[in-house]
Amino acid sequence: MLHPGMSTEDFRRYYWLKAELQTFARQLGVSTGGYKPVLAARIERRLLGKPALAEPKPASTKQRDSDNPLTRETPVVNFTSDAKTRAFFNSQIGPEFHFTYRMNQYRLAHKDLTYGDLVDAWIAERDKRRNPDYVPPIASHGKYNRFIRAFFADPANRGKSIKEAAAAWNVVKTTAGEQVYVPSRNKGGRS
Repeated sequence: MLHPGMSTEDFRRYYWLKAELQTFARQLGVSTGGYKPVLAARIERRLLGKPALAEPKPASTKQRDSDNPLTRETPVVNFTSDAKTRAFFNSQIGPEFHFTYRMNQYRLAHKDLTYGDLVDAWIAERDKRRNPDYVPPIASHGKYNRFIRAFFADPANRGKSIKEAAAAWNVVKTTAGEQVYVPSRNKGGRS
């Protein structure tokens, strides 16, 4: 369905996997790197006939923060989600540590951070999640996650499995329009 002459309206009407967007970006001669929303924005610019925006050069990979021993006082300069960085966080947080979207967004939104700041932010988010009333935010590009959350929040779906929720999502994601769960429209998995 993706083709160079399509309108941006048609492009936005469907849910696209990142791999599909990357293949399409190559076809259009657009950079394929970065997060899915950034990639989609590049494709939309090209479909509108606009030139690519100048993008910042990626940080040098010559000297990663983890090339030296990490401590809580180490400044975050060239962060990588590698085994050495994971080992540092495991030493500070324990085996429950895992890299999260929220931690990465915190890192990108703040300047002059230390690895201790990242540890503290991760622990604060973990503690919020332990409260049964806490509903963590879902990233704007997390359509699948928002759909699944809404599916299980619908009393009509009590007792249903993730497999059933995913099947409903698979129907909605291939249907033109908004990829959201709407109780009255999703009885048979359709939106």
